[in-house]
Amino acid sequence: MRRGRRATTLTPVEWVALMVWILIAALALPVAAGTLSGATGLGLQSVGALGGLAACALFIILDGQTWLGWITVGMAVIGIVGSVWGAEALLSDERPISASLQGAEELEAFLLGVELPLFGVALLCSLCLGIDLVTLN
Repeated sequence: MRRGRRATTLTPVEWVALMVWILIAALALPVAAGTLSGATGLGLQSVGALGGLAACALFIILDGQTWLGWITVGMAVIGIVGSVWGAEALLSDERPISASLQGAEELEAFLLGVELPLFGVALLCSLCLGIDLVTLN
């Protein structure tokens, strides 16, 4: 835990982590609708995205509590697992194909393709928060 830091001053790693989590959460919400078509992992990735955003924001608000950094790491892992599970469900040949849902499933697959690497970036940034490596100097 850092002490003596002004609450309004954010380090570069905190800015990057917050921006990445905001972007992931914005991508995760439309993808979560895929849960209705039977892809459970798509709902799980949204839990990881929103939980990660909340934990990152609390990390900044509570002046760098390292346990919140580790929770953010866990949310990134949940998001990665959920995204891979959801992508596997979308690509599976064993589930029924619906012509009415094809456009939505293609959009979900595209957003997952964008979101999955961002979860990796969030994992690295969150790891920096968890080990209290919050400066780039």
